[in-house]
Amino acid sequence: MDVKEKEGVILVVICVFIHGALPILGKYGVSLVHPLFFASVTNLIAALTLISFILLRKNKIDILIHKKYFFTLLLIGFFGTTISNILFFYGVRLTSGINSAILLQVEPIYSLLIGYLLLNEKVSLHQIISTLIIIFGTLLVIFQGTLTLNWGDLLVLGTPLCYQIGHIFSKKLLNENHLSPLFIAAGRTLYGGIFLLIISQLAGVHEFNRLGEANILAILIFYGIVIYALTYYTFYESIKRINLSKATAIISAYPAISILLAWFILREVPDFYQISGFFIILLGIIYLSNLKSELR
Repeated sequence: MDVKEKEGVILVVICVFIHGALPILGKYGVSLVHPLFFASVTNLIAALTLISFILLRKNKIDILIHKKYFFTLLLIGFFGTTISNILFFYGVRLTSGINSAILLQVEPIYSLLIGYLLLNEKVSLHQIISTLIIIFGTLLVIFQGTLTLNWGDLLVLGTPLCYQIGHIFSKKLLNENHLSPLFIAAGRTLYGGIFLLIISQLAGVHEFNRLGEANILAILIFYGIVIYALTYYTFYESIKRINLSKATAIISAYPAISILLAWFILREVPDFYQISGFFIILLGIIYLSNLKSELR
């Protein structure tokens, strides 16, 4: 493994530890305030944090509205943040925190297809086998020995697909235009947050008075700065160095941390199907993450 590949893997591992709190704190957050309010405020806090870093580094902030990047950043924000947040925060209200964490692991499947079809990434037989293992584990968690579907599970399954659509445009900016990951993360949270704020106001969600409550303000700030700003920045730095499909496979291991947090914060004890599905999916992800990043 060369230096560039090592750096990419290390950055994704950092994401794994941070990202583990996403579904658990997200479920806790939307139990306190409306999902649209939570999503819009946390993303705008993340945007302000990232823009502050850009200004501290004395970079030109007008890149975010430059005609060369504006439309692409808008699409990243719309798919990667606005639609994905709506699906996730409404979905997590209808299913358990553990289910949400495990089902988000389906992302490597979307990543594999998108990487092959649109980003010219090489897909080997080993990757296909590992993907089938992940699919089997996901189905085990969804159905849990029955043939009944939970709408919350389906909404959560749509979330990583939106992430991957956003990553297509992100990869293009990184590879073709050499735009800094910091600007991409800032654009994603800024435009995605603005879209969410508009939607929440049109939906009649007016909860800004809740910002005066210390516990709500604390989770909004933590979620915005750590879960969004820091995770997005490190992830974009990683896919600048390694294949999107490999980075996605590694970061999908974070539910191991999510399950522990769900146990302690939400008092959710994982059942047999959740544990079995998680370990099957994890097996597929470990197998997939050891494969070298290559282009066709």
